[in-house]
Amino acid sequence: MRPFSRLSTRPKPIRRTAVCTALAVLAALLTQLPARADATPFEVLPADPLANFTQFKNLPTDSTELVPITGNPDFTEALEVTVPNGPQSPGLDGEYEITLGVPAAATVTAGDAMVANVWARVIEPIAGSSTGNAHLVFETDGSPYKKSMNAALLYGSTWQKFEFPFRAAVTYTAGTTTAAHLNLWLGYGAQKFQIAGVSVQDWGPGTPAGYPQITYEGRDANAAWRTAANARIDQYRKGNLALSVVNTEGQPVSGATVSAVQQTSAFKFGAASDGARLIGDPSSGISASDLAQYQSKVSTLFNQGALGNNLKWSNHWENQVERDTITMPALQWMRERGLRVRGHTLIWPSWGYMPPDLVTLQNDPAALRARVNNHITDEATTLKGLVDEWDVVNEPYSEHSLQDILGPNEIASWFQLADQADPTVPLALNDYGLLENNGWEKRHRDHVYGIVQSLKASGAPIDLIGFESHFNGLQLTSPDDLMTIVDQFAGLGVKAAITEFDVDTDDLQLQADYTRDFMTVMFSNPNVNQISNFGIWANNIYNPRVALYNADWSPKPNGLVWEDLIKRQWHTSVSGQTNAAGTFGTRGFLGDYLVTVTVNGISKQVKVPMPTTAGASAKVIIDGNATTVRTEQPNPVGDGDFESGNRGWTPLGTGPGTALNAHSGHSALSLSPGSGVTQNITGLTTGTSYLLSGWGRLSGGGTQCYIGVRGGSTVGAPSFQYELSYADERAYTQKLAAFTPPAGTKWTQVFAWSNPNPTSAECTLDDIAITPTDGTPPPAQAPPAMTPYLPTPSVLGNGTLENQSNTTGWYCLGTCTLKNASTTPHTGSGDLSVTARGAAWAGPAQGVSVVNGGLYDSSAWVRLAGTSGTDTAMVSVKVTTSTGSTTVRFGTAPVSSTGWTRISASNVKVAWTGTFTKAEWWISTTTGTTNLLVDDASFAPMAKTVAGRDLLINGDAEQSADNWTCATPCVVQGTTAQMHLGASSVLASGRAADVGPAQVVTVTNGASYKTSAWVRLAAGSSTAQVRLKLTKSDGSVTFVPLASAAVNASGWTKVAANNVPVSWTGALTKAEWVVSTPTTDNLYVDDAALQPAGIEQTAFNPVQPTAACVVRNSFDNTYTAYFGYSNANDYYIPVPIGSDNAFNPGPSDRGQTVSFLPYQRPRRVAVTWNGSSLTWRLGSVTQIASSTTPACGAAAAASHRR
Repeated sequence: MRPFSRLSTRPKPIRRTAVCTALAVLAALLTQLPARADATPFEVLPADPLANFTQFKNLPTDSTELVPITGNPDFTEALEVTVPNGPQSPGLDGEYEITLGVPAAATVTAGDAMVANVWARVIEPIAGSSTGNAHLVFETDGSPYKKSMNAALLYGSTWQKFEFPFRAAVTYTAGTTTAAHLNLWLGYGAQKFQIAGVSVQDWGPGTPAGYPQITYEGRDANAAWRTAANARIDQYRKGNLALSVVNTEGQPVSGATVSAVQQTSAFKFGAASDGARLIGDPSSGISASDLAQYQSKVSTLFNQGALGNNLKWSNHWENQVERDTITMPALQWMRERGLRVRGHTLIWPSWGYMPPDLVTLQNDPAALRARVNNHITDEATTLKGLVDEWDVVNEPYSEHSLQDILGPNEIASWFQLADQADPTVPLALNDYGLLENNGWEKRHRDHVYGIVQSLKASGAPIDLIGFESHFNGLQLTSPDDLMTIVDQFAGLGVKAAITEFDVDTDDLQLQADYTRDFMTVMFSNPNVNQISNFGIWANNIYNPRVALYNADWSPKPNGLVWEDLIKRQWHTSVSGQTNAAGTFGTRGFLGDYLVTVTVNGISKQVKVPMPTTAGASAKVIIDGNATTVRTEQPNPVGDGDFESGNRGWTPLGTGPGTALNAHSGHSALSLSPGSGVTQNITGLTTGTSYLLSGWGRLSGGGTQCYIGVRGGSTVGAPSFQYELSYADERAYTQKLAAFTPPAGTKWTQVFAWSNPNPTSAECTLDDIAITPTDGTPPPAQAPPAMTPYLPTPSVLGNGTLENQSNTTGWYCLGTCTLKNASTTPHTGSGDLSVTARGAAWAGPAQGVSVVNGGLYDSSAWVRLAGTSGTDTAMVSVKVTTSTGSTTVRFGTAPVSSTGWTRISASNVKVAWTGTFTKAEWWISTTTGTTNLLVDDASFAPMAKTVAGRDLLINGDAEQSADNWTCATPCVVQGTTAQMHLGASSVLASGRAADVGPAQVVTVTNGASYKTSAWVRLAAGSSTAQVRLKLTKSDGSVTFVPLASAAVNASGWTKVAANNVPVSWTGALTKAEWVVSTPTTDNLYVDDAALQPAGIEQTAFNPVQPTAACVVRNSFDNTYTAYFGYSNANDYYIPVPIGSDNAFNPGPSDRGQTVSFLPYQRPRRVAVTWNGSSLTWRLGSVTQIASSTTPACGAAAAASHRR
């Protein structure tokens, strides 16, 4: 494949297709140059070029001979070349392992029009063939071998002339290191051949008059292949769609108006995209207008997508940040829009296209094999359900670093591993040069054919051969030859996939014509199941010349061809009327159809799939009731129902589990305290109201968990946040919150989180959705009093140890030995082995950046290795300063060899005195020097509350008494004697009446606020008051009461109020939030907050089913029930199919909508059954239909059409 982005993948200078990238730089210039009438071509090669073929590489110097030629009017002598043997390498590098070249004698200017000519014939053909084979290359005479032309030569025993018009990619300066030469690649096998009439002429800039034009065989409008192709298209890409329209008595309905519109194609038409640009990630720099165009084109012109780079192993898949913020959201974006996804690619087996640590394993085949195998399993397993087809191996002909060490049969094991990881998807070998260059790349094609043949023979699960199909405009393969090559591979029992099709030429009409003809012949071949290109937009493609759309999104001629074929020529949209027999039929392209039948102004819609040439039929019963096909509101949250093992979610803290007691479906998200997940989402429009919805419950008290959404203009820096809060719900409860992303939002993330409280209660969440409000949004919610403290990303490098065979970022504090051993990982496939520890305090460490007084979270999983007994492990941060060192503990715990133990702490302050030198995060033990295993380590700054969500700092008192004050006489301090939640609270002692713990806050005159605090006395009872103390510039003080409640020493009491207006006159100098009582007893305060006012929780009416009416279909003794529903809210309510929305008898989905629009509407698809009893349960209400249910008469039908 080609590098997808010009900036993201290193080029390979020896690759024959490198000429395309070079020419791309000149594309804009060349298309604007005028034709010239005064061109005077000059010869670039020496005066006697045949005699100057003196550059030999792995070819004996006596292998050439000038021989006379008679009877040919074009030349009188030839150079006879004897190639005594084939190359050592079976791959692409073997082709230029043997070369013969002639240096250029003249300087060539970049952009000049060039023409190369050569005559050739074979004297002794390559073994097993009747022809000779070579490559003619015009390039720099030395590294970096900048190519302007690379053309295949295939010649028989009679003289054949080859002429190649091309453009100079760069300036070649004669007599310097940038001079050019004309080179013959000869690594194709032993052969003897002759060349004559060798010439390279420079016609100057522009397109001179008389400059040769390129064409291809079969381009003519009347070419014979077109008739055969159209016949095959009708045979293999169409089916008969037969519709029957009857009334409830089974009698045909004639004259019914019928419309059948193809919605999707069964054939796959695909495009590769850049993940960051596709989702509008700020790192891509894409503008809003370009993003809209990009997403529109990808979602409307294609039914299959791929990510050009993001799934590649190299520096993409193992980049966790890219995976979380770009790759997974981009895959989800395609899924939401019904695009099938090609996975490109699991293995690109060259050192330059794999992580850098692999080359260090080249002398350890076992470790290298394990590293490769672990990667295949990891990526294919992780993306199971998100990827519909995998390129298991990419370009094994040119890229064979792994095969050279592990053996050519290793490829078969890669296919086996991919199949084991995801047995549901087709697996492909992808390569270039199989169809291109007139089909003359026989050595390349034979090599790949042999691999596929070997894979099939070994039983490897290969399903597809991927033909990249990057065509150089010099040599466009004829449609007939394309058919022959595809059928040759299909004979091995694999389907053909066109995976990266494009045409590189500045002749736009030639490009458009070949696009039309290539797509036509491939679409006509029954062995081909898809046609994909490798980019569509000139601003986001490896070579702008091959794009379908210019930088301004105007379509190029080849883009117009694509649109015409996909949207018109190969698309079916018909209408008509039923005949006297009540039938309507058409022959249409395979795919899914939306059929609408209208009688007396009442329409019924049905979906009719027609996936195969066997066709499809459908019967539509006209009963006087209108029905529409269900359409769902899009949900950008991937796996929000958690039916795919939390795929697409990034773990937070200890990470999530899976619960089987789901709200709907089979599984839900299980969170223990201090764990959660996040997912970056796309597709939201700023200024548009959305509804966040979810279902949650808890197994016990003492835990606060959340479903939330947050975002902002910068990734990772939220400026808004909205939550659904769960604390006391023991049964699944649906909660909703409306939100509107503000202008400037470029990053949005949905999260689920359970605060790290000292309790074992489990929080179970399910069916998380974000959907357009579709109606009048409910009022904005106030923030929850208990703020979710989501951890920030870990600053440790390689903390998950998934960069196998690599300990990057880790070192030993003290004496020890580190190795990434993959012994018994806690999660994933890697862990850190710590051996030869010189002392108990010695252990693995990483340097970290810290802020004096900053708050941090830390976590690590530790176990002993290979020994019995126990020890106590510690996680610490050691800060070295000019005055010495300070060690801050982040947890201790007993550890053993029988299992993993988590050592963690949250909200720990790191502080020091003196001049900072360095900080080190490290793991040690208290006594022994036993070997350790470490995995899933993290260290991160404590998450801060989103600005404006809570005006108090350290309101939960987890940082002792930081930010708390108390007016004299009063002493405020942190304490662990009594806590509401967490590890500490604030104690105010020695206080006077009406004095207590306080914080300075910033409030707005005229605004309303919400406040809460948990209070208890050390003794006695009283009334707690929460007030704002306002001090003005004139020295006067006023108090604004916020909330009050009776408190005592026997337990914690919540003192709270909402929507309290705060206003004052005069100039304010200070505002203080204060808790006090009229008594002087010592006072505890915990989990306090002062927040903007708003509703505590969105109140909504449950959707209820309304009574059904029934139509009897007497001709087959079935019944059709029409249910309505009542949604009394001003916005629609999502209710997934499941325990709260189900039919009995099943199946589980009988056509009911998942999301219910506001107001009572008959948004029901008719449900047909045998008439015994049909129950729809929606929430706590059920409606039953049976054969005795009132019939749908005129009145009923009218009510169902509201």
